[in-house]
Amino acid sequence: MAREFSKSFYNSIEWQRVREYVMARDHHTCVKCGAVAEEVHHIIHLTKENIGDTSITLNADNLICLCKDCHFKEHKEDKYNGTLKAKGIPEYEYVFDENGMLVRKKKDN
Repeated sequence: MAREFSKSFYNSIEWQRVREYVMARDHHTCVKCGAVAEEVHHIIHLTKENIGDTSITLNADNLICLCKDCHFKEHKEDKYNGTLKAKGIPEYEYVFDENGMLVRKKKDN
């Protein structure tokens, strides 16, 4: 599930076109493990600050095909490497859901 700020982007014709181009370019294959790709991953992750920057959002050089498992691992590695924290996303407030999407963690009371 896309985060609220990026929903309209992921529903756009422009995204659908570049996503299909990247899938075809990578032969619908995960570039990490060779499995069938299900995701097109932004190497530089989308943020509220860069969602309008087409050099990040729609640049095929910033996109790779991944299977769901590798997509989850990619985000998990970023989290542990501090990438998300460096982008102003506190790592302790976010988790990855069963689809490998970054979501805000429900705080335990």
